[in-house]
Amino acid sequence: MTQANLPACGSAGAALGSVSLLAELNESTRAAFAKSLYLRSVKPGQIVVEQGERTDDLYIVFSGRLLGLLLSANGKEVAFTEIGRASYFGELAALDGQPRSITVSALSESQLGVMHASMFCGWIEREPRIGFNLARDLAKRNRTLTERIFGLVVHDVDKRVRVLLSRLAQSTGQLRPGGVLEPAPTHDAIATYVGANREAVSRVIARLSSDGMIEAGRRRIVFHNIDALLSGL
Repeated sequence: MTQANLPACGSAGAALGSVSLLAELNESTRAAFAKSLYLRSVKPGQIVVEQGERTDDLYIVFSGRLLGLLLSANGKEVAFTEIGRASYFGELAALDGQPRSITVSALSESQLGVMHASMFCGWIEREPRIGFNLARDLAKRNRTLTERIFGLVVHDVDKRVRVLLSRLAQSTGQLRPGGVLEPAPTHDAIATYVGANREAVSRVIARLSSDGMIEAGRRRIVFHNIDALLSGL
């Protein structure tokens, strides 16, 4: 992991303008906020924060993709969320000083803006809009988490896999006959997202393929029968 001054990342300014935490702030305020950040570069597979550790920095993603994971007491990993450009994480520890609630690692080479908790809390005090944006984002995340917990409780592995595939296709504009998800997540990655083991996921993918709903290849999924894929969800 390397550190640099903020101007070293050419996309930093554009990314900051898209961060929901800073929505409806004027350009000069965002520029001042940027001066409180410094850059960190992380490589694929590197851990940025680890569940249970006592750090409290806020992170803003300027480029790249990261994955948030929950680790159970018996070592089972469940993917919590994927974190992309213009997203932020670490706000809970920055606010309450408690240990990190999830582990975040890089899926690709990523550029992160980092702000110390004391500076972040100072910005919330000075700019009420940041506090409002944060509250709104936390409410949205809480709703998403509630829906996910409900799905894990009431759906079997088959439905959880179909829900995930349909959401990934929808987010990329590919939820249509002939739509292609590429690169598609590996069976291991799908398993961590849906809270199942790889073998169970592989059986579901094979069944969806044999039933003509999808065509699965190496890191590639073609959607065929969308109505059948969404049936009963």
